[in-house]
Amino acid sequence: MARVLLIRSQEDADALAKDLQSKGVESVHHPLFAARFFPIPALKAPQALIITSKNALRALKETDGLKNIPLYGVGNQTALFAQHLGFSNVMSASGTSKELLELILKKADPRKGMMHHLSGKIIKEDLVKKLRDAGFKAKRHIVYQIEDYEELPTVLLSHFENHQISHVMFFSPRTTELFVNLLRKYKIEKEACTMTALCVSHGVAEKVKRLQWAKVWVSLQPTIQSMAGYFDEEQ
Repeated sequence: MARVLLIRSQEDADALAKDLQSKGVESVHHPLFAARFFPIPALKAPQALIITSKNALRALKETDGLKNIPLYGVGNQTALFAQHLGFSNVMSASGTSKELLELILKKADPRKGMMHHLSGKIIKEDLVKKLRDAGFKAKRHIVYQIEDYEELPTVLLSHFENHQISHVMFFSPRTTELFVNLLRKYKIEKEACTMTALCVSHGVAEKVKRLQWAKVWVSLQPTIQSMAGYFDEEQ
């Protein structure tokens, strides 16, 4: 029977675990990082907010005064979460920074105020620079920082040693690299050869390939549904 390890935050893992359970797949949850949130600065002349992660939205959860400002989300899951939090004017790209930039360039107006990118400390793409190059006023605000755990919990080590994990889901290059480094730190990297790595993108797959896995699978779409859909294909 499949037993999937989820290393995401509690909030992100819960919905995924329910989806897997509906497919008859067991999951275990051991987050390897936590988000530390910072105060939201005053946003000057906002035309729109740009959001590329759910953690940025969590930082905005209590800021009701911003929830009527147009919001551009990187993908459908981010957009749905924004709507759940009460944002009233949400537009969604299809999951990549390139598509998000294209959406903004199509919908926004360089003459109508500042584009505020609310993000973590580490970003994949400098959207602010690209927007400025396109004639927009844009500014980035760091509203959270991811803090990695430096140890693997004892119970997870036991799962590995007893071959009780069949699959591991990976959603970002950074957390994938963290997982790989922790297995190497504990000298249990050979455990990967008994497991399947489920990767949200080819960029993530490149990180997992630093270890020898039983199988590496890459999702067709960068979504939770597509990742969980692996088990539909395997049945």
